[in-house]
Amino acid sequence: MALYLSRLELKARVHAGKEVEQWLGHADEGEYTVIKWLYIAPAEGHQYSVTYLESFDEGDAEWQLVPEFSLLDPDADESAVFDSVEEAVAYAVQTYGALPDRFIPGGMLAEEYARYWQSKNASAK
Repeated sequence: MALYLSRLELKARVHAGKEVEQWLGHADEGEYTVIKWLYIAPAEGHQYSVTYLESFDEGDAEWQLVPEFSLLDPDADESAVFDSVEEAVAYAVQTYGALPDRFIPGGMLAEEYARYWQSKNASAK
């Protein structure tokens, strides 16, 4: 189970130079499934970036590193920069439907994907 960060922990992690991530779900597109997620990270000059990504669902029981999945559109650059972590979180919530209490430490997205993968494959049986 993923460790969801409090708002204070989220802010502290990003100020300490670490990313936070959020699983936003998936969408079935007929022949393939799209995985959606975003991350907030420190940017140049005491700013903070929000980056939204979509990739093909290429995972299986052994391979669940979502950031290594093929991007749906490798040329898409859906990122924005803000002066505060609070502004970055507010943007993620308003623009992408992120939930303020569902951010996880960077590098833990595979755990969120594993839960999704297990539930999807359990319902397919």
